[in-house]
Amino acid sequence: MKLVPHGSSQTLELFESVGLLNRALRQLAHVGELDQKTGFAGISILGYVYRQEPARATDIAHWHGIGPAAMSRQVADLEAQGLLRRTPCTLDARVQLISLTAEGRAEVESSRQRRTDLFADLLADWDEDEISQATSTVNRIQQVLRAGIEKMHGKTTPAATVAPKGQV
Repeated sequence: MKLVPHGSSQTLELFESVGLLNRALRQLAHVGELDQKTGFAGISILGYVYRQEPARATDIAHWHGIGPAAMSRQVADLEAQGLLRRTPCTLDARVQLISLTAEGRAEVESSRQRRTDLFADLLADWDEDEISQATSTVNRIQQVLRAGIEKMHGKTTPAATVAPKGQV
């Protein structure tokens, strides 16, 4: 499907709607983390490690769309807070594998629960079918976008798949 260069394009409308959804979700995530010691970016990194443990910093950076230097600073900060630990990779001494500490795992699980509760409150008027349909559609969009990104970059990131049910 080609993008028509005017506002009536369904593709453009979808693009704009997804952008607005992204902004709303980021705002919601920030609201859910305002009183927490670990900020939005830190929770996002911890969440990646939670799903892909152990993880390499380069994979985390690629997934988040940031450079290795910025990721290194974030990982160092989270390690200093006692939320992450780095261990040498047994297969490649140049690589460090990043894992959650018990405190890091508790931080992720607490954040996920806060966000889930907040989201559930906002969607209280939705029935199970509406939630299921929305989940399927969003996962399909996410899968297509991730596949396109990976194709453009020529790389595959371990987390670039649809989140399994119950692990969103």
